[in-house]
Amino acid sequence: MSATKIRKAAELLGRAGSTFDDQVTIEPFGRSVYTVYVAQFPQEYVDRYTELINHGIEGQWLSWANDLTRVFRVVEPSLPFGIPKVCISWVLKGHARWTYNEKINTSQLPKEPLDCLLIVQGKNERERSKVVVARSLEDAATSILHEAINGYSVVFTGALLRSDLNKLFSDAKRCIFSLKKLSDVAALNAFSGSKEAQTFRQIGIIC
Repeated sequence: MSATKIRKAAELLGRAGSTFDDQVTIEPFGRSVYTVYVAQFPQEYVDRYTELINHGIEGQWLSWANDLTRVFRVVEPSLPFGIPKVCISWVLKGHARWTYNEKINTSQLPKEPLDCLLIVQGKNERERSKVVVARSLEDAATSILHEAINGYSVVFTGALLRSDLNKLFSDAKRCIFSLKKLSDVAALNAFSGSKEAQTFRQIGIIC
């Protein structure tokens, strides 16, 4: 069976929400990519990358500076894969979930814009990773395609409310947050700013 050929970033997200895995070829670059469509990332995946996300640096490769202090440092890019893998969450399916309209009051739409978090890794996956922030569904698709073309795997994709994401990537950040996996947009809306979120310094994420 031949690989599916794609030319546009949005085509990578076409099967988001399914459990259909595929090997695709990105034209005209001839880059083979293994795509994994994830029904739900478990909380353990969220926990795995929470410390990295809390470091608050996007778009740069990071590695532990010291295993005892758990401080990250900026490092050279990881080595790329011959065939990278991209893991695409159900959250990236379609535009309806990402539609923000302050005039429409429904729990099924986000109460403010959604932003996407991507975790990128190469062959040195145990040593270094990169956090990418995408401010729209289109930006997320483009970022995933860009990383794949360059041989890097996208191992995690999730979405947060913009005000919550800004807490993680703010120059004025003064505390560490834990990330709580939630089931859908309605749960994300309800959790943001809740007593539980404030008491336990938690931020909701759907993935």
